[in-house]
Amino acid sequence: MVETPATCPPVAHEFLPPAPASVRNADKFISWLSVALLLLLILFVRSTAAPFLNPMGEPRMAVSSSAYFNVMSTLFVWIVSSAVLSILPHFSSHCNEMIAAALFFPMVFATVSALIAGRFLVRTVYYCIHIKRAALAALKITASNSRQLDASSEHENGALKVIRNGRPCSLHAVSDSSVTDLSQIETGQVTKLVAFHRPFRILVKSSALLSSSICFLYAHCWSETLSAFKVSRSDGAGAVCRAVFSPLVFGGMAKSLDLNGSLQSGAHEASIWLIWAASILIISGSFAQDEFAGKHYSLAPECSHLSTAAGWDDTIDDDANVTELDGKAAKCGKDKSDDVDDVFRLLGKKFIGNTHDSPQEKLDMVPWYSILLVYSAFDILVQLKVFLGRFDARTQQTKFSRTTNRLTEFLPGKSCCGIEYLQIVYPGCVFDCKTANVMDDDMWLDFVADTGDGFNSSYQVARLLAQPTLTCRTSKNKKKILPRGSHVVIGGDLAYPDPCPESYEKRFFRTFEDALAPPPSFRRESISLIKPALPVSGWRNCFAKSVSTKASDSQDLLHQYNGPCAFALPGNHDWFDGLATFSRYILSRDWLGGWLMPQQRSYFALKLAQGWWMLGFDLALSSDIDIDQFKFFADVATKGIEDSDAVIMVTHEPWWVIDSDFRTPVNDLAEKNLRELMNTHLNGKVRVRIAGDLHHYTRYVPLRSRPLRGKFAKRRSRLRSATHPEESNAAQTKNEPELIVSGGGGAFLHGTHTFSRNIKVGEMQESYRRVGCFPNEKVSRRLSWLNIWHFRWRNWRLDVVWAIAYFGVVSSLIPLCGIYEDYLQFNPNHNPLLLVVWLSKIVIALFMQIMAAGRISLIFAILLFLVLVIMTDMKMKQPIRLLWGLSHGFAHIVAALCCLVFVECAIEWLIDEGIVKIHDAGKTAAVEPTALASSLYQEYMAHFSHMFINVTPLFQGNASNEFHDTVHQSVASMSAVQRLHAHAYASVLRLLYWLNGIPLLQATLSLFDLPGRIAQRHTDLCSALCVEGAACMLSHDPTRVILVKRTTMVTYAAAIFLYFVLLAIPAAGGVFGTWLALTLNIFKAQYNEGFSSLRIEHWKNFLKLHVNKKGDLEMYALGLRRVPKHWVKDPQWDGNVLAKARRGGFDKIDNKTSVPSWAWRKPSKWIPRRESRKFTPEIIDFALIPKRPSAAASCDGNLEETSENGYCASAGNNPIRARTSSI
Repeated sequence: MVETPATCPPVAHEFLPPAPASVRNADKFISWLSVALLLLLILFVRSTAAPFLNPMGEPRMAVSSSAYFNVMSTLFVWIVSSAVLSILPHFSSHCNEMIAAALFFPMVFATVSALIAGRFLVRTVYYCIHIKRAALAALKITASNSRQLDASSEHENGALKVIRNGRPCSLHAVSDSSVTDLSQIETGQVTKLVAFHRPFRILVKSSALLSSSICFLYAHCWSETLSAFKVSRSDGAGAVCRAVFSPLVFGGMAKSLDLNGSLQSGAHEASIWLIWAASILIISGSFAQDEFAGKHYSLAPECSHLSTAAGWDDTIDDDANVTELDGKAAKCGKDKSDDVDDVFRLLGKKFIGNTHDSPQEKLDMVPWYSILLVYSAFDILVQLKVFLGRFDARTQQTKFSRTTNRLTEFLPGKSCCGIEYLQIVYPGCVFDCKTANVMDDDMWLDFVADTGDGFNSSYQVARLLAQPTLTCRTSKNKKKILPRGSHVVIGGDLAYPDPCPESYEKRFFRTFEDALAPPPSFRRESISLIKPALPVSGWRNCFAKSVSTKASDSQDLLHQYNGPCAFALPGNHDWFDGLATFSRYILSRDWLGGWLMPQQRSYFALKLAQGWWMLGFDLALSSDIDIDQFKFFADVATKGIEDSDAVIMVTHEPWWVIDSDFRTPVNDLAEKNLRELMNTHLNGKVRVRIAGDLHHYTRYVPLRSRPLRGKFAKRRSRLRSATHPEESNAAQTKNEPELIVSGGGGAFLHGTHTFSRNIKVGEMQESYRRVGCFPNEKVSRRLSWLNIWHFRWRNWRLDVVWAIAYFGVVSSLIPLCGIYEDYLQFNPNHNPLLLVVWLSKIVIALFMQIMAAGRISLIFAILLFLVLVIMTDMKMKQPIRLLWGLSHGFAHIVAALCCLVFVECAIEWLIDEGIVKIHDAGKTAAVEPTALASSLYQEYMAHFSHMFINVTPLFQGNASNEFHDTVHQSVASMSAVQRLHAHAYASVLRLLYWLNGIPLLQATLSLFDLPGRIAQRHTDLCSALCVEGAACMLSHDPTRVILVKRTTMVTYAAAIFLYFVLLAIPAAGGVFGTWLALTLNIFKAQYNEGFSSLRIEHWKNFLKLHVNKKGDLEMYALGLRRVPKHWVKDPQWDGNVLAKARRGGFDKIDNKTSVPSWAWRKPSKWIPRRESRKFTPEIIDFALIPKRPSAAASCDGNLEETSENGYCASAGNNPIRARTSSI
């Protein structure tokens, strides 16, 4: 028999329960310090709950569908609810709150059961009607299959044709058919009904919301005096009570009571259940309305590629596939084309209730601080320690692609040099980008790097690259129109976090395919055998003139091709799997959206217009080119590049910045082979170096390139001739390229303020100065401070790591017996200064206890120190690095100890104030404490149990036994069918009676009595560990540990862990985020860790390079301060079926070809939901680079207008006038 205290009486109470000790003792009061601590606790809880309430801009469906998120949010709701419900029974003067709390759980159970039963009933009725509809639809399908339609005709009476049962039919016929007719295409159904109880999470949320609303209504309107709900102003009824219960009173639910000679009336207690039943009917009716409207259909799994919700397979095929099916698509009765997707879009409200007007399942920025990235770290370790230096995929590329036997095709009498010779010797590596429409005039090409992160940023950059013309803003708010580049070069790190098929497809290829659709013949599974894949099947007018279609004329076909091409370099993230994914998806695939990919190796040489070359190098993970690559580029430099030509070098990593930032010794500099190539075969020809990897924009120019005048120039010339006579003539041919970093293709932002403005480059330590950066240092510094508050919110996936680490540090110290009594003795008046002193004393004592006698805590503390010191940036000096890392670790240990002290003090405060119920044989409490489970269950039995008994009388044991006896007595007079029905009915009653006997409510309330269980375990442990009841906060008797039951210690540790992490998680996130912010701004270190935690998707950039008719290179750096977060389908998108129909669709002569996507006026599928000026790209930097330094002065500074190109650069000024608005 559970002993329970007195609670609120069910009808008219004659007594009140004893007040808590805090109320009876007048000398105890709530000080302002207690209020401050309570507010601090609320902030901690709010910080812990923030990711679950608002996942920091992440797609809520993607976040809420993860198992990790659901587990963490469930635990959080449980422990917070346990704390709240533990306090409710002590509101003795507010009986309504107790009654409402007792009503909540049974009402939730009843609501869930009623909603499931209602949905089941609706689904049963729908199936009965659906059978008749399916029979009629089968007759229509049979009649439709009997008619043979002409497959060569694409339109019938102006209606677009789609596929049904393998045959084309008109759109009018499809739109007029029933849902069943539409859903049965070919052999399988396109759609299926969602289970009636799904999604169960939403059903539970709706039940909890309804139950909470009714409980609040009960607490607000119930009158203990009337034993009814208040409806009169004289009784204190508010507007809500009168509006809800007055109609019920007039409807016959009134209850009158004679009080002191006056007759008063209110609403009967059963009115609350009438309101509940009406709400259940309304919710079930809404479900029925959606059910019969066809809104509960979803795509079948095998046909899910029709929907953009399935990912990225809906922008592949074109009109040629609307009438021809093959493979897996034929099984579903449709193809993968956007035409069918648009047909379903037109019929979406009737078909599946989804118009697909926005991109579905778009991925958010990669969460770098996540336990799931352990796999990526393992891949990196394997590549660096196992394969690096032992196996290099670059050496294997030459074995399969080099074909020297084609030299016989080279015409006799020609010298073994030139672009034609190189293309034969190195197929798929050397390309002449001077196509027939460019020739020797000017040409444009684009550069972008570090793509494939979040959808918003990656797609926005790809969309701008795909536009035929791009309108940009200048520094003076003028407009400048730039054309699309004939070639786009991608400078590495194609997809994050690691190179797997899923990340390549969803983070990289999808964005470019949505920006510029691939040809109709494109298949994802296809492996290219011959590159380039020309001519293009399904596209017309792709060449400048009529050309041969023989495979041997591939170079001539590429020379005549009018469409854009793409070339990609692998970055360090692409090398994590040994270049396997890059080789499969880049070197063995023909199309990146609408860009043709002709390359066959991970490096290439492009011959541009006006004697310019672009050389792309693969540095792999060794930070240098291999020997085969060195020989290839040396051959290109010797036999292809003229003396008057200029070279643009492209690598993935900007080692000129990294080596200078880490103060790398000259002998240990990266790119030794590459520097040897530059100093010998490319000496004096390298004018520009471009790289990515750092996710911002910067440009460095050599200080030596500025000519000196007057006596300074003569003095320098004499000094150089005297000291280095052999270099006096070679000085004019020395490489002094401009160094450009542009890694803003979609990845998270890197700050610019952590890198030096002046750097030393190369073995000669030549001086370079930064003349442009985006964003500027002021904005970058302001963004870095966001780590203090945002780290915890943006990196909630790391909660498990923080919780385990912090609890491991303090695990050897629990329990802290007598900690609250020690505080009261030290600070009886709650002085805040004494609180700080006491807390400091306790934390130091606990830390020394860990160092002296801790076991598990000592191991965790050492590991924590070790990990944090190792992860401290190596660019810092070793003593400072060690001291800063140890300080970081000590801050975490102090935070963990403070959290433990707070939790242990709270437990003993609950016991001391009698808020929780404990059984202690050695003590007799002055006031009988209150147990959560028993008090709330008593309220339920007193107020509501009789209602369930009246509703379900046959569930009770007496009624069930009487019915069972009646059946046995009359069984002889029953027929066989009657006996079967009687026994079945009796079995159902016994089952219901057994279910009714399960203590579900009592078990649920006990589950939420977590604080009481913690307090009881704490008391048991302290009674066993402390000798004769003395305080043993820091000195447990080791001989008494064996007296503690292992189950008691384990259950106490597990229970206290739940409340400990409420404080530990936000504390750890705050400490780590503050450490990152301080490191970024004081030491200018941890640039990667400090900005990857913020996952900023704005501040993107890419380059447009223009070789003008004068032979000079114009570099336009384009920046995006903001990227859109919400997208809609462009109604003018040329890939739309209706748009194709408006412009004529297919060619009148050849109905199997269409206009290429790169010739569309609107090539991109999605546009921002709301146009804004901040989404418009702006020219953040401009440079005019001549082929030779002596030809003209290099433009490397502030943008000023000129007559020809609109800009000119004057040295020494920062061209970036970035606004300082934060995220």
